[in-house]
Amino acid sequence: MQPTDTNGATLAHTMSAADLSDKILRQLASICGTEEVRMNPDLALYERDVMDSMKTVELILAIEEEFGVYVSPAELERQTWATPRKIIADIQHRLKL
Repeated sequence: MQPTDTNGATLAHTMSAADLSDKILRQLASICGTEEVRMNPDLALYERDVMDSMKTVELILAIEEEFGVYVSPAELERQTWATPRKIIADIQHRLKL
């Protein structure tokens, strides 16, 4: 079940793509411990050791809590979330934004 606003609309449908992007980048920066993810949307997260499997699970849980989007860790391929830009695109696709 996706979180809703006070009018009952799902939050995914009431937020803009820019708001979504900003929220994801804030979560990502917090989990990774670096603001570089906010400044460089094409940062190679796994190649540069900014993300690892534990941080990926943390991000999955944060996204599920924030947006109500379930991402199965077993089905997620690192290439799908290789950069901040790709993470944002994947979540936008899942939310159909």
